[in-house]
Amino acid sequence: MIIFPAIDILDGKVVRLRQGRLDAVTVYNDDPVDQAKKWAAAGAEWIHVVDLDGAVTGDPVNMPFIERIVDEGIPVQMGGGIRSMEMLDRVFSAGVKRAVLGTALITQPSLVAEACARYQGIVAGVDARDGKVAIQGWREGTEYGVLELVRELELLGIRRLAYTDIGRDGLQTGVNYGAYKALASQIDIPVIASGGVSTLDDIVDLLTIGAQVEGVIIGRALYEDVFTVEQALVTARGEGV
Repeated sequence: MIIFPAIDILDGKVVRLRQGRLDAVTVYNDDPVDQAKKWAAAGAEWIHVVDLDGAVTGDPVNMPFIERIVDEGIPVQMGGGIRSMEMLDRVFSAGVKRAVLGTALITQPSLVAEACARYQGIVAGVDARDGKVAIQGWREGTEYGVLELVRELELLGIRRLAYTDIGRDGLQTGVNYGAYKALASQIDIPVIASGGVSTLDDIVDLLTIGAQVEGVIIGRALYEDVFTVEQALVTARGEGV
């Protein structure tokens, strides 16, 4: 299982939000590149970077930081405001390994299909609150259920899913194990879990679902030293807590 330490960038700083609320921000580092170096030095093999400004406005203004992180040689999975082929081209040209599409999954299905045909590293970033998909930086709800949307996305060519339970994100209340187990049993593509990781036991629980849970994105628990990247990596290898 891949451990993805998270770097969420807002106004050029590394932050974590509670349930995606911009009025509930904690700043953990003034320099996203410095934070990426710290995760890499701890052994992280991937980093999950989100341009929160881009997620809200559709304009990924933090790309210069992301480009500098990539220049450090750290594989990056990046999302936040990618809503055009021009931006996708820029993201992959910068060396980002995986691009996460969110709002575009709902608003631009033709873009999703074109992106999947052109690039291997497309990830569907499906974020849900109470089982319903949210978009526009989680500010806008939709009537789409998660499974309903994912099945439509598979037809468009999506071959990897990052699923976030918004209600648990940033709260360290534990992952929604039941949701991931149910989802994995009904779809065929790899799933990356996100939201609520609070202890190493959450990683252990996700491992029991099987290899279809490809990875887990971890934020606040790492920033607040509940456990270390090294401990997470050992646990993800199935070597125990």
